[in-house]
Amino acid sequence: AGMGCFPTELPLLPLTVLLLALHSTSTSDGNPYVDEAGSDFEGYDYTIIHEEILKDRNRTNAYRDAILRNSEFFQNKIVADLGCGLGLMSLLSAKAGAKKVYCIESAAIADVTRKIVAANGLSGVIHVIKERMESVEIPEGYVDIIVSEWMGFFLLFEDMLPDVITFRDKYLTKHNGLIMPSEARLWGALYHDDHWYQSRIQYWQDVYGFDYTPILEKVKSEQFENPERMHLRSNGLISTPSLLFNLDLYTTSIEDLKEIKARFQGSVTRDAMVHGVAFWFDVLLEGPNHKLLLDTSAAAGYNTWSQVLWHVMGPEVQTGDDLRGALTISRRSSGSYDLSMKIEEPFETSLESLAQNAGNLYQDMYERLEIEHAMYRHAGHLGRFYEDGVLAVAAVFCLSFGIWVGTISSRFS
Repeated sequence: AGMGCFPTELPLLPLTVLLLALHSTSTSDGNPYVDEAGSDFEGYDYTIIHEEILKDRNRTNAYRDAILRNSEFFQNKIVADLGCGLGLMSLLSAKAGAKKVYCIESAAIADVTRKIVAANGLSGVIHVIKERMESVEIPEGYVDIIVSEWMGFFLLFEDMLPDVITFRDKYLTKHNGLIMPSEARLWGALYHDDHWYQSRIQYWQDVYGFDYTPILEKVKSEQFENPERMHLRSNGLISTPSLLFNLDLYTTSIEDLKEIKARFQGSVTRDAMVHGVAFWFDVLLEGPNHKLLLDTSAAAGYNTWSQVLWHVMGPEVQTGDDLRGALTISRRSSGSYDLSMKIEEPFETSLESLAQNAGNLYQDMYERLEIEHAMYRHAGHLGRFYEDGVLAVAAVFCLSFGIWVGTISSRFS
């Protein structure tokens, strides 16, 4: 039986969330998606990762429009697509008129990308190179345009940007060279979510008629230890957004990434209890004829990066209160990041999180359970033994568990 009656907006996202939840609660040593430096090259061998990325319309349409609406600049240019995945940006660059495109991908999926390029009759224009970008040799000695989707959770946690910078310094022409994105900004704001608070904190006050509040200290210590990847509610922000930093991708150096010091500066926009500090980013895709902003905030809709929340059990704050604080992001030589955050106003708190990367950024368990319960509710709505609904739920769990077991086995075999 097929899954045609399962809601089209649910299967892919829950599957990916479940996969990430299985992996991201461990360190890189126990995570088959992540190498020792925290870079998830092995994970990109799985088609589901690329499917999720391609089906992120906000992300994909932004890059497509930025390339095609600047097609005059792409005419007869040499383009490097760094971390090209399945090669869509390379295909678009060729469509825009590039005379040669270097599609550079270190993961084994590059072998499939090469076949996709051939299937579209573009092997003469697009050259797929299966190698780490910092090791690639460009025969011409330069490229006119760099296109890359290097951003990770918390903007930096993919730790691909240093490799992009190395390639840029070596190959991007100094004469009217173009890089997409050209700017990247990290934002932060105070956050409130009653639904989360009731489900994750107040729940323990009455568990099947019993008082479980002694567990709250442990729940809070676990919940608040590290930032978490979450799809936040667009109405959850309770302060004006603070621009924490802005990276100019033409000039930012690897040295600049070793320590980034930022300031929170804003004001509270409504009376509410503080449940955390929300983070998101946007990037500018800019060419001579057209530019647009790829926004990953909750207000912009679904995206593959989601947002990041650092939970804080703050006090009730009042409209008009000043928001002041500091954030320091320090990059380790391994490619992981140490974070320290201090809120000074309208209340005081300090948090620290060490060795964070794309592999160990915790996927919020509350969010995972919410999605799982929604899936089961849907299956139940169609009937307890309704074939398509039950099969859809079963398929997600079986596939998630199968990939997890398979990758664990292959890593240690």
